[in-house]
Amino acid sequence: MTITPTAVQRAVPILSQREVAPRHYRVKFRSAEIATQARAGQFVHVLPCGEASYDPLLRRAFSILNIEEDTFEILYRVEGRGTAQMSRWREDDFADVIGPLGNGFAALPSLRQRAILVGGGVGVPPIAMLASTKAKGQDVKALIGARSAREVLCQDDFTQHAVPISIATDDGSMGHHGFVTDLLRRELESESIATVFACGPFAMLRAVAMLCAQFNAPCQVSLEESMPCGIGVCNGCVVAVNSAGDDYGRYRRICVEGPVLWSHEIDWGQPQGSCA
Repeated sequence: MTITPTAVQRAVPILSQREVAPRHYRVKFRSAEIATQARAGQFVHVLPCGEASYDPLLRRAFSILNIEEDTFEILYRVEGRGTAQMSRWREDDFADVIGPLGNGFAALPSLRQRAILVGGGVGVPPIAMLASTKAKGQDVKALIGARSAREVLCQDDFTQHAVPISIATDDGSMGHHGFVTDLLRRELESESIATVFACGPFAMLRAVAMLCAQFNAPCQVSLEESMPCGIGVCNGCVVAVNSAGDDYGRYRRICVEGPVLWSHEIDWGQPQGSCA
């Protein structure tokens, strides 16, 4: 398997970077080649170091958050050495980026059917981009989960596309005190005929998938995983699925066959990234 045909590798200029929540940064890049090809749910593979260095060696994968003409944005949380190095980027620096990569979300459903977008933590960006594809008259609602009010992400990205938001926080500092899946259950109980699109931690996605199965709601999930190579070579990002396919049997490489999969395809009893 090779890189997605539309993907390119480029040194792209950084137009801006800002901290939007504690340890969470939003970066805007200029690349018409990437921006004009990308779809909601796809990702870019970013080298954290400068052009003259390979320390750290491995790239980091980030979902595309927003596209505007010849620019695109990502949002990341500082977790280790690579993302800490990225947080020191400045305007007019360059980053080595490969993208767009992976399979994105299906199109939002027709006007006769609701779409429910569910995001948790740094899983919010790809569903925010999906919200940007909403057409006039489409019934789309977003449910966002976060640890606290300080870590609620991308609210403006939904409101500018007239997508209403409900929020759940672990500590109750904003919106519902509890899990975002509590909000999803209410939505599925109150209405019929809805398609769910979700991205977030594996445990959250598993709970979303179980709810959607209970209510017979079609569901697509974007899986978050470390993707060392990003092009299907290293097999470091596999997920177990319910039926055998190609040479990888009952496993799929998230960076190639994903990151978006239908929830019923996934074997949720098998830990993500495991080939056990």
